[in-house]
Amino acid sequence: MEPLISIVMPTYNRAHIISGAIESILSQSYGNWELIVVDDRSTDHTKEAIREWASRDARIRYVCNEREKGPGGARNTGMLAARGEYLAFLDSDDEWYPCHLTDSMSTLALTKAAISFALWVEQHGDMTSYNFDNKVERHLLHSMRTTFETWNDGETIIFEKGLFEAFLSHTRNFFQLNTMVFRRELLDEVGLINEHFYLGEDTTYLLRFFDKYRIALQTKPHAVYRESPDSLYLFCDRWQLDPDTIHLNKEIYIRIEELSFKSIQVREHIRELVSQSDSVSKKAKQLYYIDIGIASKYYTLSYLNRHDRKKALHYCRQSIRCKVTIFNMFLYVKLLFSSKNGSVFLRRALNLW
Repeated sequence: MEPLISIVMPTYNRAHIISGAIESILSQSYGNWELIVVDDRSTDHTKEAIREWASRDARIRYVCNEREKGPGGARNTGMLAARGEYLAFLDSDDEWYPCHLTDSMSTLALTKAAISFALWVEQHGDMTSYNFDNKVERHLLHSMRTTFETWNDGETIIFEKGLFEAFLSHTRNFFQLNTMVFRRELLDEVGLINEHFYLGEDTTYLLRFFDKYRIALQTKPHAVYRESPDSLYLFCDRWQLDPDTIHLNKEIYIRIEELSFKSIQVREHIRELVSQSDSVSKKAKQLYYIDIGIASKYYTLSYLNRHDRKKALHYCRQSIRCKVTIFNMFLYVKLLFSSKNGSVFLRRALNLW
């Protein structure tokens, strides 16, 4: 008999869209699964919607958090409630291809890997795009195929050591929690998701598996990642924002500031992992790029707060502490002298970062 797979689906106020995700699970060619929908205390009709689905299919379970825990905490609740031998994840606004569970389980059996991943497509409104077929992504996939073990004529890439450094070096992420399938017993070693990370909690969790287990990456898409306007990160079209007027929209600015802090927290965590790692060969180079990334976040916050000189200087000093650059030094001098000149240069610097 097929092993039972527990699928964890965290959700918050997605009653209007969650049906697509559930239907994609019902369409799986692999049949022995249970779906645990963890409601992070929604205020819409999520509870009623899930219980309607559960009344139609006994494999679907509804669980509600006793308190709001965020995406990481909701996933933890689901993992603790799981009965299956294997675990998988799907966000409530995304979908799987019908082959996902079957192909992932076959890959695990064939390659003797402990964890399976796959690629995905992205959907923006009505437009779907496969972003792994560009020149940079093709080059990175070719590089991984020539560096690491492969199966099925290169369709599957196997990693045992060196994945953490490859992840740090690549400009494209090839690993997503939504395509992950692994044995539940690994939780005894890696633990649960860090609930203090409200952004990037999935990435920091995946890093715990890198270089510790045999990992298979299937290089064909298994999922649809939908960039919805009510998502935690993609709540607005950032290309349409004017950095010189963001401060006038208090709601947008507060959300950008909060997300910047959370992003910095994640980058600082990864920096600590690199510092402690014995497997990263080019440690100084990786730390340099991480510091540049953190400095750029503080620089952006400083620029956005130019109309509040005290606050802008604080963020600019934070940027300089991380890494001294011509951009943050120029901005710091301008702020010290309260000059409004040089805005063209500053905006150009902001775009570069």
